[in-house]
Amino acid sequence: MALSGDLATMGLEDIFQWLAVGKKTGVLELRGPLHTKRVAFHEGRITSIWSSDPREYLGQYLLAFNRITEEQLRDALAAQEDEQQLLGRILVNRQLVTEAEIRRIVQLKVEESIYDTFLWNVGSFEFHDGAPSHQKSMLLSLDVTGIVLEGARRLDDWKRIRKVVKGGDAVLAPIPEAIAERLPLAPEDADVLSRLDGTKRVDQLVLDMRMPEYKVNKLLFDLHEKGLVRIISSGGNLGENPSLQLQRARALVEKQKLQEAQEELRRILQDQPRHQDASKMMTMVQDMLEEKALDQELIPELAVSLDELMTTSLGPNEAFLATRVNGLWSIKDILSIAPFEQGECLSIFTKLIKRGILKVSKPAQGGDQPGAAR
Repeated sequence: MALSGDLATMGLEDIFQWLAVGKKTGVLELRGPLHTKRVAFHEGRITSIWSSDPREYLGQYLLAFNRITEEQLRDALAAQEDEQQLLGRILVNRQLVTEAEIRRIVQLKVEESIYDTFLWNVGSFEFHDGAPSHQKSMLLSLDVTGIVLEGARRLDDWKRIRKVVKGGDAVLAPIPEAIAERLPLAPEDADVLSRLDGTKRVDQLVLDMRMPEYKVNKLLFDLHEKGLVRIISSGGNLGENPSLQLQRARALVEKQKLQEAQEELRRILQDQPRHQDASKMMTMVQDMLEEKALDQELIPELAVSLDELMTTSLGPNEAFLATRVNGLWSIKDILSIAPFEQGECLSIFTKLIKRGILKVSKPAQGGDQPGAAR
């Protein structure tokens, strides 16, 4: 029996319970404002998940847990293209992680990806009864009941958090006197506090820590409740995701129907000029229209000094990419470790080159010196 509809009409809790009680086997496709996820079920239990959100890739979780370095991830992903093996298997074979660590982190990744869908304010779903997952990943067997209870709890938490930390543009600062009285701190609290400087936005913190958005916001909310941080700006000036318009624009981009995507985004921005996700996608589409493709084999280098870079106004994702430029890695190398999508990465590189912050050169061949290209 097929089942499809809008998440506003039938919530995830009801969908998951229907699949569990009916011991369904198939794939549940969830389409959110920005990303699509496919959850595989076998006899009512969750076996795997695929997500279009690069923040939820296994490599990003391994980086978050400091199990591998960015360079090790880049090398493993390059090897994956040749060896056609799962990333986890390559890392185990290289003795960088153990089988047990991979299994634990894969399960955490699956659970966090599902919990994230409970926080979507809009979306649609479709269950493909009996469909195979077609996912080359480690298979699990997770009970739905626990997932649903935790997802519902997080949704309640999220509503409370958003009354205090209202968006990714929020800025918080530590309170040294209060912190001194609470020493020693839990490791996660100490880590977050060490990264706060009164200017860094929450969305930048999420990128730096490579942690799920919910977890970072929950840590900040709890620290605020304990009186260890103060709010410089509560944020929330970026707008809410408007229905499923952004999904349609995203689908058009994926199909390379750039003019149509641009029109869809214009309609969103007319109603909500400050909508961050629509603005970022519009920039990406405009750059794609201007320059169909940026050669990913080019080597980016800083065209300004480090001091100048530190004082340049950059968005969180722009800062992330600019700080990975080392004059050795190609654009393709940096794309492989970035926790956001390839199209957005290429758009940012194009913008930084146009602004004169970066320059690019062709890889050296033999003894030839690379020639800079703007």
